Amino acid sequence: MYSLAYTLSVDIIYINGVDINMFKEERFKNVRKKLENKGYELTRISGSHHIFTKKGCNPVSIPVHKATVKPYYVRQVDKL
Repeated sequence: MYSLAYTLSVDIIYINGVDINMFKEERFKNVRKKLENKGYELTRISGSHHIFTKKGCNPVSIPVHKATVKPYYVRQVDKL
C-alpha cells in the first residue's frame, strides 16, 4: 500500500518526494525558448519532428503533437 504525502510549495506538488509536474506535458513554445536560450536554432521541421541544431553539438529532434511536448523530451532538453 502506498501512502500519499502532499506538500504544496510554489505551485510544485510532491507525492512521496517526487515532483508530479515533471510528468506533465509542456507547451512547445516553452521548450523552444529553453533550446534557443541554450544556443540551439530551429533549422527544419520534418512532419511532427522539429529539428534544432547548434554548432558543435548533435541535432535535437523534438516531436510535437497538439502543440505539446511529452515529459521525456522536456527532461532531455533540461539536461542539455
